Amino acid sequence: MIERKCPSCGGGVPFRTSIGLLAVCPFCRSLVQRKDLLLEDLGKVAQLQADGTPLQVGARGKYLGSPFEAVGRVQLRMPVGFWNEWAIVFADGRQGWLGEAQGTYAVSFLVEAKVPAFADLKLGMKVKIGETSYRVRELVKARYVAAEGELPYKPPLGMSEAVPSADLIAPGGVFATLDYSETPPVVFAGSYQEFDALEFTGLRKIEGWP
Repeated sequence: MIERKCPSCGGGVPFRTSIGLLAVCPFCRSLVQRKDLLLEDLGKVAQLQADGTPLQVGARGKYLGSPFEAVGRVQLRMPVGFWNEWAIVFADGRQGWLGEAQGTYAVSFLVEAKVPAFADLKLGMKVKIGETSYRVRELVKARYVAAEGELPYKPPLGMSEAVPSADLIAPGGVFATLDYSETPPVVFAGSYQEFDALEFTGLRKIEGWP
């Protein structure tokens, strides 16, 4: 881990991994970008909204036997509540995402794929990504609310308009997400996981939990 001084408040901003291009200052909540030995202030980040998550930056787990650590979080407001995307880094160097909301957990990785425009998608429509044929399960628009920790990209925080995305599913608990916050859209693919299967450690203490 390395630590740099925040250009806004002078507080220490930790970078735990090599994937972190940006981080949120834990003292003043400035979003800072790492450029060699210097940090650039990209503006303030809103406070995270209380959502009852047991996860936190520094929590560890396992996905299909591979250890990982949560190093950052992007919080989104969906039509039915909040959704967290945790940036996770594996012991073997891979970077992925752990989606979490209302007891649902989903691990995914960035993939290269050409997908239809959001306006062309319909519920139930089939979309092929690689060798897998998915079905469009949900079309939503979400707002990027806040962030914390270390991130591999700059999330579209503070946008006045909600960002469209598509949730795709295939047999066997396999899913894909089409994120239209960028052009061309960004594609993630992975699988849903049970909480216990992820073997978490270092969770937040929540009243009522064992």
